[in-house]
Amino acid sequence: MTAVIVAVLVVLVTSAVQGAVGFGMNLLAVPVLVLVDPRLVPGPVLLAGLALAFLVAVREREPLERQLGWALLGLVPGTAAALTLLSLVPPDALGLPMGVLVLLAVMLSALRLELSPTPPSLSVAGTASGFLATAAGIGGPPLALLYARAPGPRLRGNLSGFFVVTAAVSLLALVLTGHFGLRDLRLSLPLVVGALAGFVASGPLRSVVDRGPTRGAVLLLSAAAALVAIGEGLRS
Repeated sequence: MTAVIVAVLVVLVTSAVQGAVGFGMNLLAVPVLVLVDPRLVPGPVLLAGLALAFLVAVREREPLERQLGWALLGLVPGTAAALTLLSLVPPDALGLPMGVLVLLAVMLSALRLELSPTPPSLSVAGTASGFLATAAGIGGPPLALLYARAPGPRLRGNLSGFFVVTAAVSLLALVLTGHFGLRDLRLSLPLVVGALAGFVASGPLRSVVDRGPTRGAVLLLSAAAALVAIGEGLRS
């Protein structure tokens, strides 16, 4: 019960961050959830992220840009590569590679490269997002990097629409390959409740975020959590 409460609180707080900033739930929550219970990653946290992304996309009411189709094309190879990783790495040894993936995602997001959403860059970002989303439930940073200079509503709307598709594709792949079943569905339910509560809490935070950047704090906390997950993986 203690683990369930901690997991729900983690998802609640990180969902509020994503609902306000546009991404960050899985990036911030996954390293902690791995330590609480490795079974919560990637399937259960992906389902919670899907629910959150759908709600944010509906709330922002920003039309999805047609060029996002290039990013969607990259989902297939990225997802296939992630499934290969899951078939090679035992579930109890996922802490280390997931921690490394999160830390890599944080480093990429922190670079603040002057990138823009073009067909080539969106294709690469889509592949990276598909891989990270399926392997570790953290598909946001590659695409968020491309929209880093966009206004808040545009960033949140487009990223959330993309996350709905990526999460659905990744979950379907996990189901078809036996990595998500009824046990994982039961584990998902408390996380979905936390995501819904976080979505509600994120409403009044959007205006605060749009007036000033909070990404630095999110990346710092994510990096710290990733390092803890890596340390636990090395000791396991």
